[in-house]
Amino acid sequence: MDSIGEILGKKDFRPPDELALVKEYVRRRYKSPCTVKLERNALIVSVRSSALAGMLFLERQSLIEACNLKHRLVIRTSYS
Repeated sequence: MDSIGEILGKKDFRPPDELALVKEYVRRRYKSPCTVKLERNALIVSVRSSALAGMLFLERQSLIEACNLKHRLVIRTSYS
C-alpha cells in the first residue's frame, strides 16, 4: 500500500496550459480581462460584461478550436 506522500509526490499540481491560452485569447481578441479556473472537468471563464459573455458564447466553437480545449467550457458573468 502506498503512503499519502508517495501518492501526492507523483501528482502534477501545475495548472493546465488551457487556462493561460483562454485568458490570452480573450485579452488579445476582446481587450478585456477575464478569470479562468478549472472545476472538476470544466473550464469556467468569468467576464465582467454580459455583452462579452454573449459574444464569447456565440464564438464558443472557434474558441474551443483555437485553444485546443479538452475540457467543457462554461462562460459566466461575474462582478468581481
